[in-house]
Amino acid sequence: MSTRDDVVTQYRLVPEDFVKHLMTTLAIVVGVVLLAAIIFGVPEKQPLTIKGYSTAHPVAFEQMALRALDGTGQIANYGPPYNHGTGNVESFLQTTAGIIHPINAAQDFILKPLKMATSVNPAIKAPLASFAHATNAQRARWEALYTKALTKGVYRNGKVITPPGHYGPLPTLLNDSLALGQSGLYSGALIRNGSVITRFDNQNYLLFLQGAPLQKDPATQTLAGGNWGIIHPAINGYPGAWWMTIPTWIYQWPFVANSTASDALALSIGFLFWLALALTPWIPGWNKLPRYLGVHRLIWKEFYRNQPVDNPPGAVELGGGTRDAS
Repeated sequence: MSTRDDVVTQYRLVPEDFVKHLMTTLAIVVGVVLLAAIIFGVPEKQPLTIKGYSTAHPVAFEQMALRALDGTGQIANYGPPYNHGTGNVESFLQTTAGIIHPINAAQDFILKPLKMATSVNPAIKAPLASFAHATNAQRARWEALYTKALTKGVYRNGKVITPPGHYGPLPTLLNDSLALGQSGLYSGALIRNGSVITRFDNQNYLLFLQGAPLQKDPATQTLAGGNWGIIHPAINGYPGAWWMTIPTWIYQWPFVANSTASDALALSIGFLFWLALALTPWIPGWNKLPRYLGVHRLIWKEFYRNQPVDNPPGAVELGGGTRDAS
């Protein structure tokens, strides 16, 4: 008896509205999921926001803003695809791609948001004009002196207070930036764009928090890369992204982890793994691996065990001929 005959004769065929069955099942599953979410919920870690970070770490916030202003911040000196910096250039692939998303950190992260804020607080106009009319050398002196001063800064009465010095308009500008951040309006100023297409582009909002905020926050929860953090749960007791185990494992290889082009290496190795799987049917020898492993025989062992004696295990009758199922 062939497999085809076995299927036809042993199962009763009944009419069925498959679409109705599918939609009914979908409705039941959606209902169960929504009900479970309402009853149990899922605790979520509070998101990292500009308002939250500036409120919790006012001095660190001003230090981050000053690094964006003087060009020493992570994004300010990142390199392609944002600018001509060299701080994060990993490989020729990055430089070949070029500047796809141009960012001027001083203008986009600090000065433009403050200019927008002048409509609410006109007092910001004077320090902005003073900074704009200063020479590059003068700005550099102010920034160098204020960088040192902020290491001794203290937060008092809504402002960061530093030892007296010749800092030009920087204390006023950065305290205005701090007030803008704590008000919750900074994020809107960073993503504001007149273009309809890019009106909801959150790029600047996310990149503004690069550096200390996004590096120190995960480290407190063992979510950093050295701890295989991407597969850990943000909330204890809930599963993490276990499906990211293989790419995370690649990042732990010493020659990848210690390379200046770790991202490029990890992505390239991951691509080769994918390519090997995608081309499995056409790679000589490699395409025979499933047959050699015989996993299918374990899965179908009950089927093979119940086959008639004249059809040996591993063979099925197809149209009068016998073919090896492996």
